[in-house]
Amino acid sequence: MSRVAPHLGILAGLQSEARCLSGTGHQIALSGARLEGARRAALSLIAGGATHLLSFGLAGGLDPALVPGTLLLPTHLLMPDGRSVPVDGGWHARVRPLLAALRPNTAAMVGTDEAVATAALFARTGASAVDMESHVLARAAAGLPFLILRVVADGADATLPPAALVGIRPDGTTNLTAVLGSVLHRPSQVPALIRLGRAAAKAQATLRAAARLGEPTGFVAH
Repeated sequence: MSRVAPHLGILAGLQSEARCLSGTGHQIALSGARLEGARRAALSLIAGGATHLLSFGLAGGLDPALVPGTLLLPTHLLMPDGRSVPVDGGWHARVRPLLAALRPNTAAMVGTDEAVATAALFARTGASAVDMESHVLARAAAGLPFLILRVVADGADATLPPAALVGIRPDGTTNLTAVLGSVLHRPSQVPALIRLGRAAAKAQATLRAAARLGEPTGFVAH
């Protein structure tokens, strides 16, 4: 009986996240940080023959103890309906020691269909962080091995300025015109944008390091 060759499909939100995986040769689909985009991207990965699915990118911190740049390698994902879905145990066990130098946090993450108040979500779930893509990929996996590798981009006490929310195109690129327009309309958000930019830089550095340490064996399914 022939064995199907492993084929890794990766769901990310932004092109800046995908660039951290440059040169790996894996199939990558982008959500554009939109729920419907995540659904389309997840289905495209499976249609493209993915045998293993990885949610990769940034996340919003919920646990006040976690600072921007913290690597997240959760063992479970809390779904919007309250269910707890485990990631693939064998895959997780293989990747975790490869990333040990980055001290990954393995507490459960939570997925949401829409932005919610982080304090209320942490109080209700106790989850380390939140994103709007991992749970979409978990639903689409339907039995395929599934793993999450995310990095805290903004701490639990951070409030995203309006410019950060309007500045992402559906293809995952940055819409500088929209960002500048938002800043001109509301200049008071500039300090928050600067803080967010610094936090995002730390998160991207961790994401790149994780991608480097995880290759060539960790993210290749066995």
